Amino acid sequence: MIYFSLEFSVLMIAFFAIYWLFRENFRVQNALILTFSYGIYTLINPYFSLILLVYTFFIHYFALLIFVRRKRYIFFTCLAFAILNLCVFKYFSSIKSDLDAILVWFGLDFLDFDLIFPIGISFYVFNSITYLVGVYKQHRLVSFFNLAFYLSFFPTLLLGPIMRSDFFFAQAHQKREFKHANLIIVLLIFGIIKKVLIANYLGIYAKNILNNPTAYNFAELLSAIYAYAVQIYCDFSGYVDLVSAFALMLGFVLPINFNMPYLSHNLKEFWSRWHISLSNFIKDYIYIPLGGSKKGLARTHFNILIAFVLSGLWHGNTINFLIWGFLHGLGVSFIHLIAKGPFSLKKVPFLARILTFHFVCLAWVFFYYKELDAAFEYFLACYHNFYQSVAYKDIYILVAFAVLFLIYPLFVNFKDYCERILTLTPFLLKPFIIAFILLLVFAFMPSGMPEFIYSSF
Repeated sequence: MIYFSLEFSVLMIAFFAIYWLFRENFRVQNALILTFSYGIYTLINPYFSLILLVYTFFIHYFALLIFVRRKRYIFFTCLAFAILNLCVFKYFSSIKSDLDAILVWFGLDFLDFDLIFPIGISFYVFNSITYLVGVYKQHRLVSFFNLAFYLSFFPTLLLGPIMRSDFFFAQAHQKREFKHANLIIVLLIFGIIKKVLIANYLGIYAKNILNNPTAYNFAELLSAIYAYAVQIYCDFSGYVDLVSAFALMLGFVLPINFNMPYLSHNLKEFWSRWHISLSNFIKDYIYIPLGGSKKGLARTHFNILIAFVLSGLWHGNTINFLIWGFLHGLGVSFIHLIAKGPFSLKKVPFLARILTFHFVCLAWVFFYYKELDAAFEYFLACYHNFYQSVAYKDIYILVAFAVLFLIYPLFVNFKDYCERILTLTPFLLKPFIIAFILLLVFAFMPSGMPEFIYSSF
């Protein structure tokens, strides 16, 4: 987790100071970001940097080919290469045994090799797809340097969010100013608290129960999946807060990726609030090209299911991820059917929120467990242990989650309020407040620092 390391903090501060020495020349700043991005990626693993550089080379010349020829089949061939590249790295471990068997059959068993999954490959591949689409549709071509700068941009390189090429280059090709200092501080503190405190403690609690569900009662099993739901949100949104602060420090704005998702009244709304950049990518590059909602009711629901199943398979190639995607696709399809009917819950929004949250939690079970048997073991434990005796502490924890669910709407615009309070705080007092908050966080944080959940996607 390099973004939470002391080494990265020192490097970032030094880079930040050098970067703004060249505030009058954005081209030099771009070169500095490119160098720093590859330097950070190389520190993680030099092999990852090599893969990214080679991939950038191919995407650049594919873009040139698309720009010059402007043929549909060339465009789709280039897209297929990008997707195939991602699939090879993402699913190689699953097919390695079959590949080894084929090599043995041909007498080539001496060719034993393996591929390491490069962190961030999904996100820079998705970014490259938006660039290729832009070249094909808007004929917007950039130099190799600018493409390398875009695909390696370190705030979005490891875990996103997906930043489309036109959105990025509109900011990259202009002079920048350093502003939003108070928002940067708030985002950094939010990111640290969400990940280091909330996500990590909830992760420890949830893991102990979910990894051995038969040993716990129903209240504990329910609390564990609630904890995982909050954990995965704080884990990923905390990371996005952190990198959004880094981008603002460089004069860039990242797209919004989370917007209070557990306030959603239905699954369609949930996906407009959760991992927004991925949701929009799937809608614009899978759902709409398949025909969207313009080819009849049956085709619309089929397209929804295909889009969500592919989203599930992107997260992983196990049957559980497919079920997770299918459940969400089925839920969104159902919402389309009842949107204007008598079964719509628009008049009872609180009930709609409760049902949506519990459906999402149900699907998280398949997201957490990698094997179908393990997911079924959790559900069977909920059934068999339903009447087991419950300790007072289990009831208190369950009530705490219920209270959190009730007060969650009060946190709307909480980030803006914190920024305004910090703005009104005297300048000389700010360092003491920030130091005090960070001291509390690091004093009470659990030992160790687990990886971000989405780092494997």
